[in-house]
Amino acid sequence: MDLASIIGFIMAIGGLIAANTMQGSTIMQLMDPIGLTIVIIGTCGATIAGNPLPNLKKAVMSVKDVFISEKVDYESTIADIIDFAGKARKNGVLALEAEVETSDDKFMKKALSLVVDGIDPQVLTEIMETELGNLEDFGEESVKIFEQAGGYSPTLGIIGAVLGLIHVMQHLNNPNKLGAGIAVAFTATLYGLAFANLILFPIASKLKIKLKEKTLKNELVLKGVQSIQNGENPRLIEEKLKSFLSESQKAIYEAKNAR
Repeated sequence: MDLASIIGFIMAIGGLIAANTMQGSTIMQLMDPIGLTIVIIGTCGATIAGNPLPNLKKAVMSVKDVFISEKVDYESTIADIIDFAGKARKNGVLALEAEVETSDDKFMKKALSLVVDGIDPQVLTEIMETELGNLEDFGEESVKIFEQAGGYSPTLGIIGAVLGLIHVMQHLNNPNKLGAGIAVAFTATLYGLAFANLILFPIASKLKIKLKEKTLKNELVLKGVQSIQNGENPRLIEEKLKSFLSESQKAIYEAKNAR
């Protein structure tokens, strides 16, 4: 589980509820089914209307990635590439055919398959860079959908408030209802802002971070496979790939692969 996401959402929503309680209000005073319906249904409807159904399905499925912590293991990836490089340098790239069949990394598997098949280095680079771009664009679609929804939500909150005020104006002859009516009208604005800034934008931000990690790993893999195809020394390849890592990641890699 991704504890940062869980703790963050609990703190954000809990802080809002706590602040409301400190002001002497209750949670029930924030409940407005009409405003909630306008913001939630309206935001979902506008987002659905503006995006293809397959993209929407993927965006919904990607929410689990916010709460499931799947560490991108750069260190093990580099170690695998160095191992492949050593085998290829000793026995030729055809010796990697068995490794291709057992690899769980689809991007690496495809790149190594092209090397084993004897594809021209320039053609391999073009194919894999296109693949990398497509994977990145595919991941960004989910991010954009949540950012888009985060933009709609506050606007729908304002629309809900305006509708509430219109209803209040119809009862100006009854002052006893004005205060409560205005309060209910503005809860829609609260819902819109809270939905966007406490839920939708944080989801988009976390998905963007995880996409960046996966993209970096694929770039690392591509650089490694290109170096293997060029017949470079495994030690040189290792130094190239370590340049992708942060100082802390380098320390972890060196500790795991101390020679």
